[in-house]
Amino acid sequence: MEEKSPYTYKREKQRFSIRKTKAWGACSVFLGTSILFLSAGTVARADTENPVSEPQSSSQPTQPTQPQSSSQPTQPTQPQSSSQPTQPTQNNAVKTETALTHVDKDNFTDYFSLNGSATYDAKTGIVTITPDQNNKVGNFSLTSKIDMNKSFTLTGQVNLGSDPNGADGIGFAFHNGNTTDVGNAGGNLGIGGLQDAIGFKLDTYFNPYQAPLSNKNGSEISSTDSDGFGWNGDSMNAPYGTFVDTENEEVATKDGIKVQRWWAKDVDGTSQALSKRDVNGQPHAFTVDYDGDTRTLTIKYTQTSGKILTWTTTISNSNQPMQPMAMIVSASTGAEKNLQQFELTSFDFQQAATVNVKYVDTTGHKLDQGTVNYPDGAYVNGHYTTKQLAIPNYTFIKMDDKSLDANGLLTHAGDNGTVIYVYAPNQEAAKVTYIDDTTGKTLSAKALTGYYGSTDPYRTGDTIADYEKQGYELVSDNYPTNGVVYNQDGTVQSFAVHLTHGTTQTSGNQTVNETIHYQGAGNQTPADHTAQVTFTRQVSTDAVTGEKTYGPWSADQSFAAVTSPTIKGYTADQAQIDKQTVNGDSKDLEFTVTYTKTPVVGGNVTAKYVDENGNPIADDVIASGNVGDPYSTTQKDVPGYTFKEVQGNPTGSFTDQDQTVTYVYTKNPATDNNGGTGLNQPGKPGNGTDTGNPSSNQPGNPSQPSNATNNGVINTSTNTGSKVNNGAVNSPELPQTGENNSQSQTMSFIGILLAMFGSLLGFLGIKKRRND
Repeated sequence: MEEKSPYTYKREKQRFSIRKTKAWGACSVFLGTSILFLSAGTVARADTENPVSEPQSSSQPTQPTQPQSSSQPTQPTQPQSSSQPTQPTQNNAVKTETALTHVDKDNFTDYFSLNGSATYDAKTGIVTITPDQNNKVGNFSLTSKIDMNKSFTLTGQVNLGSDPNGADGIGFAFHNGNTTDVGNAGGNLGIGGLQDAIGFKLDTYFNPYQAPLSNKNGSEISSTDSDGFGWNGDSMNAPYGTFVDTENEEVATKDGIKVQRWWAKDVDGTSQALSKRDVNGQPHAFTVDYDGDTRTLTIKYTQTSGKILTWTTTISNSNQPMQPMAMIVSASTGAEKNLQQFELTSFDFQQAATVNVKYVDTTGHKLDQGTVNYPDGAYVNGHYTTKQLAIPNYTFIKMDDKSLDANGLLTHAGDNGTVIYVYAPNQEAAKVTYIDDTTGKTLSAKALTGYYGSTDPYRTGDTIADYEKQGYELVSDNYPTNGVVYNQDGTVQSFAVHLTHGTTQTSGNQTVNETIHYQGAGNQTPADHTAQVTFTRQVSTDAVTGEKTYGPWSADQSFAAVTSPTIKGYTADQAQIDKQTVNGDSKDLEFTVTYTKTPVVGGNVTAKYVDENGNPIADDVIASGNVGDPYSTTQKDVPGYTFKEVQGNPTGSFTDQDQTVTYVYTKNPATDNNGGTGLNQPGKPGNGTDTGNPSSNQPGNPSQPSNATNNGVINTSTNTGSKVNNGAVNSPELPQTGENNSQSQTMSFIGILLAMFGSLLGFLGIKKRRND
């Protein structure tokens, strides 16, 4: 079939429009006549039954009561459940065939709002959705909803930019959300995130699948955060055109958490490739036709080559009548960019009477998306109903002061206002437990609370620092560095900080001593023998409790055998102290070696008694004993002599050599009975004159006095083998000097008496001989 030129097509359309207008005129005349006839009959019956005021003419409808001013709203009661909406007692919805709303460049801003980077040139009618810049998001949306039970047509031109490799493209969407809703940008091209949307996109940049990076639900994510929202991925290489729809799905984030998304996907079997030449910076004819009877949506795009690409789909909707839809046109750029524009030629559609519904927290932050139900259809005087949503982690508290009633009457075509449900975040809880891993005990616990969605200011750093001052060391801490986010409704989030006792490592030493004592050898006794060995081990000190833990000692060590020293004249009771093996736990070792004397006959000790000329005046006294035994000599009382001095050691010890001790005396001068010296008295004892008595003391012939008490030398040795020489007697006791003097005086007196008695006897004998 030969393709008609645009001019021919336009003329045929005008002729068709004229014929259509005439037909509508004829129908209107017929319809008006019928209404007048029926009205006359109705008035006649009413007069006989129950008179009422005259119904308003459809050509002059009563002006609906304006909704309450937001400055003085009535406090709404708790909204009725959607399962039991307030039903009107009578369906007064006006469902008339009003004229379509016509939009062109001159009244564009009366019906569309611009958002983001979008700008409008009223002279040309061109909307620049994104400038040729990176990371831009723009859109323009219809401020009222379209009655999808009626047909509409949108004509214009699109400019996809001049860079065939630029991004991202332009998306057109019709959806059941609010007229203010904006879809997610980037790979979603403004369609993803819209409720029950049917859209169409001219995609100029290929985007593979992107899992959501945010763990929030889709309604809480900014429309510009495409990475956080994620996208499904393109069905073919760009550039291409395709229908797109959204479905409410649970999508796994990169963390594996399931989150809610109105997830946009290319409709299978509707993708058609564009030419790279179509991205040439020039406008291309673009039309959107919708048939309200068949619900068929048709898109046409004219390529650079002049070829017209056509896409057709049917909008499925189980509602009867079909719910009204909002409309939005979006574009975005990212790392790649393009100038992306839409020029509106005309848009003819039937406005629906609608309201918007929002679900927000106390700060106005959007929490969820909902829909409005129109049981009578979205017409003037029809009813709307909304419902309170059960939003996880939040509790409904009130209707906003500026809100419409939850359920109400539609007063005029277009946007009738907004129903706003306000929710407060639930109070959530968390707990941080500090655990001593060394003992397994809980040191402390911190209870935290906060509203859902908030971040707790508590941090574990200060508490950990306090424990570290007490000697603890941090093992692990799973409490979030930036604070716990209360995002788990009804669940107490638990965190644990594990600590262990710090330790100090030191080296411990232990010395084991060996001491050998020697005794019994007098001044020859050897000094003690000492030796020592040292052991080491690791000592771990608990920094919290101070408790010490010990490692094993170093290897065993030995003391070498020690031979007992040899001492002449003595015998040790142990020839040696054997080798001793010890360890770090051994006690000090002590041994004693005892020496006993070995009897050795020593040299004699001779005590001599001489006058000043060295002449003996008394018998020598000779003492004997074992080497080392003590000896002692004594001074004698020698009649007629006075002790002068001693030569040698009067006391000492026997050695292996003979020893001599000499006592030197001075001869006493002679005395008579009258106290004279008697040296010149012949015949008297002691005068130095030889009396002929052989017993008199003569030089060189010393007398041996019979009354001597000792020999003058005393051996104090306990040796029973001591000798007696020349009449000397070994005695264990030393004679006292006083005793010797007394004995000498007594013996001298007795000697004098005996001498006198002898002289008397001699005298008597001489006289007798004379008498004879």
